[in-house]
Amino acid sequence: LLWHTRMSMKERVRVTYLLPVLFILDRILKAAALDGAGFPIWRTSLIFELFRNTGIAFSLPLSGPIVWLCSLAILIAVCVMAGRDLRARQYGRTGAYLLFILGAGSNLFDRIAYGFTVDYLIFFSRSAVNVADGMIVAGALWLMLKTRPKDS
Repeated sequence: LLWHTRMSMKERVRVTYLLPVLFILDRILKAAALDGAGFPIWRTSLIFELFRNTGIAFSLPLSGPIVWLCSLAILIAVCVMAGRDLRARQYGRTGAYLLFILGAGSNLFDRIAYGFTVDYLIFFSRSAVNVADGMIVAGALWLMLKTRPKDS
């Protein structure tokens, strides 16, 4: 009963398995980056390499304890919203919440354990991201789509 009633059983199973796979993939890639792995994926446009992100999302230059405290506050707020929706039997957004929570949790773990977020995909030598960032963005977009006002 965790997923929206309009989703087929096959779609529910896919989402159920996809979420932990993405989380585990992110943790494996972070471990590889921390161990020194580095290689070009697509010429010089996309490189796998460790980037110690001490800033906030998208490498914005805000750092220090305030970043992980804000991250923790946001994660707690999303967990509270997810709990509220589950208690109200609003199952349609559960997958979105879980996607967001797993991504944010992975990055928060990095901040607490290492003092930085482990990013490993470098785009055009400028932008550094990881799979968890994608999970956060996808979860947020999914939530926005599920909370759109219905056409009358």
